[in-house]
Amino acid sequence: MPDILKMLEPKDQLDFSQNFLIPRPQYLGDVIFPDRKTQHFKAEYLRMAAGDQLPTMALIHGLDTEAHIASRPALERVTVEKLFIKEKINQSESLRMAQENGITDDSALLDQVFNDWARLAENVRCRTEAAKMEVLSTGKMTVNENGLNFAVNFGVPTANSNLTLDLSTAQKDALGQIMAIVEKAREKGMTISGMVTSSKVLSKLLTNEGISRAIYGGAGAGAMVTRSQLSTLFNDLFGFSVIRTNDLRYNTESKTGAKTTKRFFAENKVSFLASYNGLQDFGVGLWGVTPEEITLGGWTGKSAEQFITLTQWTEQDPTAVWSKASALFTPVLPNPEGLFIATATLPTAA
Repeated sequence: MPDILKMLEPKDQLDFSQNFLIPRPQYLGDVIFPDRKTQHFKAEYLRMAAGDQLPTMALIHGLDTEAHIASRPALERVTVEKLFIKEKINQSESLRMAQENGITDDSALLDQVFNDWARLAENVRCRTEAAKMEVLSTGKMTVNENGLNFAVNFGVPTANSNLTLDLSTAQKDALGQIMAIVEKAREKGMTISGMVTSSKVLSKLLTNEGISRAIYGGAGAGAMVTRSQLSTLFNDLFGFSVIRTNDLRYNTESKTGAKTTKRFFAENKVSFLASYNGLQDFGVGLWGVTPEEITLGGWTGKSAEQFITLTQWTEQDPTAVWSKASALFTPVLPNPEGLFIATATLPTAA
């Protein structure tokens, strides 16, 4: 085993964990589900999941009369499934490989160690983004990996999640279909503030004849519009201009090492985000304290910035030094009724 690993102490692991930056500019989940760390995981989840209820008007009273007793909004209990995400790597093995390929300088070998740590942490981070995007595109979170098989339903009403958007031809009334979804939100006292979809769906909207006529007039039917023009039109018609696309991919790995590439956000989905007052985050990525973090010490001000914990240990037979990244995480959807999910019908390939 390379002696370089003896140079690393628990404080190095803790320092790495507390300074590993979580926000990723390429991840849309960081915008829609901003990350937050808490030491009281279940209590904070239930508080957030209570959501932002449509206000009920208080009553006018005469002087010296007893106040009307308000009713507390019923909180639909959602089973908290904390995702305990972790991954490990044999670092003594990777360092031997580095040495066999000519890397002998201590500084360069340390870089190999920190690169391994960063890769482990990024893999954990990737799993949280996949969870956020699955909730956004389905209203649910499924776990079917590593011997686990369960699903968490976040309470998005079926009437919200079984919507359709027919874009199979350029002649379909896209604007009318979207208006129906906007009105569905308004009937619940909510305002749609934006939508998320794929570039493929967006391209069909940009070439939709009804949309091009609305922008260019009758003579412009079929002419392609720009994304900025579409945003302006949606703002005029529907009251929102934020149109986001997510086409990022990630890999999953089987027990045999085979990798499969998947999308974070399904290609045929369109998610509309609504709120009662526009002041509350649409969602939250809630992180908790892992058992590994507890062993490193009690909660401090720095703990609120420690989302992923890096630990390291030695096995004697065979001799190996393992490093592991771990995190406790779940998405939170405070207002499940504010998520409207449409499945787009796209042209079939010729």
